[in-house]
Amino acid sequence: MPLRDGVSGKSRLAAVLDDDSRRRLVRVLARHVVTTLLASDGIERVVVVTADPVFTRETLAGLEVEVLEQPADRPGLNGALEHAREVLTARGSGPLLVAHADLPALTPEDVAALLAEDAPVVIATDRYRSGTNLLFLASEAGGFRFRFGVGSLAAHVAEAAAHRLEMMVVHRSGTAVDLDTADDWSQLPDEVRAAVGQEVPGLL
Repeated sequence: MPLRDGVSGKSRLAAVLDDDSRRRLVRVLARHVVTTLLASDGIERVVVVTADPVFTRETLAGLEVEVLEQPADRPGLNGALEHAREVLTARGSGPLLVAHADLPALTPEDVAALLAEDAPVVIATDRYRSGTNLLFLASEAGGFRFRFGVGSLAAHVAEAAAHRLEMMVVHRSGTAVDLDTADDWSQLPDEVRAAVGQEVPGLL
């Protein structure tokens, strides 16, 4: 799971949340995603890659995770993930699931559904069906390159095709909505808004 620092995250919510509230939101969402992954069958361990290990360790204190520091010469989300994959591959790790840290409705059932798909590349798309919120790569997908960014769904589909890897796209309510904008907030189930809003009152 990649995690940004506690300063620059959620900038598109600056109109409704001050710096401290946005930092708190980042923490709340990251802890939810990690807790969900740890409770999911098929997940052996959770590794978080970040350029801000101090903030990340504070955020995830008490949770059984490993924190990898992103090298300064590997900037950006794709650079962070490539670094993490190289470290894990060198240890002999097998399949990899990339999960973004801002999925407030994610459940263990969503994770199980993704892992149950019989394909070496499985993508859980966002609600616009243009982005990638979770990405599963089987061991045989080692040559697959991360293409996160604008239009990442199409880019990842093309990457799978270039490597002749079978690919599946799944769309579930728990994986589809991240939380970057006020409009994203409005799309969340009532019970999720209530839970997050209790921790970050400014959102209410």
